[in-house]
Amino acid sequence: MAKPGKKLKSADIHQLQGTSQKCRETQRTVDVIDDPILRPKWLIGRARKIWDEKISRYEKRNQNISGCEDALAQYCSLEASLIDDFWRKKITPPTSMLNSHRIYSAEFYDTPASQQVRKPTGGKSGNSFGKNKR
Repeated sequence: MAKPGKKLKSADIHQLQGTSQKCRETQRTVDVIDDPILRPKWLIGRARKIWDEKISRYEKRNQNISGCEDALAQYCSLEASLIDDFWRKKITPPTSMLNSHRIYSAEFYDTPASQQVRKPTGGKSGNSFGKNKR
């Protein structure tokens, strides 16, 4: 079972957000791979089209997903299944499928909430804890 609380952000995300601190620095457990992104051969039909759309979106965002092709393929396959097997047939999908899609969307930063960044207040708000710049 996963630990409760917010998911930790990578050092790269903190660097991009401008919120990196020495005390929060962590080391990568897996190195970044700069290999070309290869679509799995089993990905066909709508899932393949979704893959191509997502890859182009991630390239525009400059989001490196090399090494995560398997997870992305499962995400695209799940999304295609939700569209073809449920939405087009006007059938309510199982909650577990929707929850899995939501988790994949957050992992790949495809939701507005997963793209939000908090700006440090710098102690200027009415929050008494904000004076400590935490």
